Formats: sequence, C-alpha cells, structure tokens
Amino acid sequence: MRYGMSFMALAAAALIAVGCNNVPSKPSPPQAPSTSNAPSAPNTPQAPGAPAKPTTPVAPSTPNASAPSAPSTPVEAPKAAAVDKTPIKADISKVKFTTQSGAELFGYDDGDSKAFFYANGLGQVTVTIPADGEYEITVNASCNAAKGENAKFKLSVDGAQVGAETQLKSEDPKDYTFMSALKAGDRKIGAEFTNDMYKEGEYDSNFYLHGVKVTRK
Repeated sequence: MRYGMSFMALAAAALIAVGCNNVPSKPSPPQAPSTSNAPSAPNTPQAPGAPAKPTTPVAPSTPNASAPSAPSTPVEAPKAAAVDKTPIKADISKVKFTTQSGAELFGYDDGDSKAFFYANGLGQVTVTIPADGEYEITVNASCNAAKGENAKFKLSVDGAQVGAETQLKSEDPKDYTFMSALKAGDRKIGAEFTNDMYKEGEYDSNFYLHGVKVTRK
C-alpha cells in the first residue's frame, strides 16, 4: 500500500511538473511599427502661385579697356572721281583787245598763228573751266626786244591779276606758267603787254601771244 501511494505521489508530482511546463507564457505587448517601414503620408498639393514677375534685363557690362578688341572689318573709302587733266586750249584767233592805241596795232596773224601787240594793251581769250579747282595756266609768248630789254606782260583772270608782272626770258616762244584757283564756267584769261618802247628807225618792242592753255592740278 505504501508503494502504491508512493507511485501515486510520484505520478502526481510528474503531472504537476508537466503541467507547469505546458502553461502558456504571457504574450508580450505588440511593438509599434518602425517609423522607417511606416507608409509616408501623401504630400499635400501646393496651391498654384502667382506667375513670377519678369526680371529686369541686366545692362551689358562695359568691355574691359585693356582687353583686346576684335579686329574690325576695314571699311573701303569711296573712290574719288578721276580728275580730268587734259589741257584746255584757248582759241587765240578769237582774242579780244582792250587798248588806248589804234586798232591796227593789234590783231591775229594767221600765217604765224599768233596774236600781235605792237603797243601796250590787253588781249583776252575765253576758256571754259569744267569744275572748280586749282589750275595751271600756261602762256606761250615771244617778243621783239628794245634797248636790250625783253617784253613784259601781266596775266589776269576775269580782270584780276594773277602773279607778278613777268618779263620774257627770250625773244623766242617759251612757256610761262601760273597757278590759280578757278571757278567752273567761262573764264576770261588776259595777257597785257606793259613795257612798249618805240623810236622810229632805232628800236621797237613788240609782244606776241602764241597760245594759252589751262590744266587741272
């Protein structure tokens, strides 16, 4: 009987031990979901803002004076019109005289193609000048000397003297040049014989005009 009770006591102790081992453990409190895994809240849409005000354009900065400038394209200067330098010759046969002596002492010699001045006086020829400018006036003249002195003459344009009184260098025909600014149009170019000397049978000075030409310079 003692053994039976002991067996029963052992069995009961075993049952108690097994029951203790099978008691369910207390559930642990649920953990809060981690922030990293939580779904993010949807973004709140922003209200449409007013259109941006256009910015004032910034003035271009002044280039640095020390910086080399880009090479500029050379501008071709307009070409000056060609100057016509063809000599303009006067018609000596149409010379007009202004004198205080007899008309027979002045005239034009067709044979020698020259105007003759046998006394002091002015002979003028007309030359048409194409454009305003500086011109060279060339007078071709000769003379008969008297008392060892060659003839002298004065050049004029439209009545105004040009240069100084000129004495011929020789009795033979030679050119004598003068510079003058001339206006376009008809210009009267005159040669005036100024030192006539005459003594019958002894000496007689005369002046001869062979040609007048005008050249643009």
